[in-house]
Amino acid sequence: MAATTSGVTALLFGVGLLAGVTLVVGLLVSIRSPTRRFWPHGKRDWTFWVSWTAWLVYFGSLLGVTYLDWWSWYQPPTLVQGVSLLLVLAGAVFATWALWRLGFWESSGLEGHLNTEGPYRYSRNPQYVGYVAMLGGGAVLAGSWMAAVLALVGIVWFLLAPLAEEPWLSEQYGDAYEEYRRSVPRFLGRTHREPSRQGKTDRSKGENS
Repeated sequence: MAATTSGVTALLFGVGLLAGVTLVVGLLVSIRSPTRRFWPHGKRDWTFWVSWTAWLVYFGSLLGVTYLDWWSWYQPPTLVQGVSLLLVLAGAVFATWALWRLGFWESSGLEGHLNTEGPYRYSRNPQYVGYVAMLGGGAVLAGSWMAAVLALVGIVWFLLAPLAEEPWLSEQYGDAYEEYRRSVPRFLGRTHREPSRQGKTDRSKGENS
């Protein structure tokens, strides 16, 4: 029984790692060559569906590995468990708030509107801040090296994603986005000045309607 569980865990780890690396490679291509952009999609083309599939496989594998390999590497002290759990919960709340403010399809890399309100007043990428907190806290809490490796791949993606998104956003929203970028930090930090009130500048071309 233990051997079977170990085999399933290893399989999930391999599949999740492959999906995660695929996402990171696609992101690196987008950063290197915007004309071959894999992220953001802008519309529902093949990159959108490949990305969605890869994310579902990645997160499904991560959850499976975390469950099956729980505390196999080490058992974190009680205090570390508590702090890690709080980090996961805080990240989930922050990311959900940001997702609700921006919208599901815009968060999936489709064209939409420029949102500078809610959590976007304090971070240009509040969802990513929340996801990094969730992945980091969850990896520590899980006590599994395989879960930690998978979580690290996701963290790398969320930290690099703005480098692919920012040129695209500048093309979409022009001066409004440039003003917003100068005013609000990429992740967390000091807000330099009040961002434009054009928080709902709709530039949608109907691709996500």
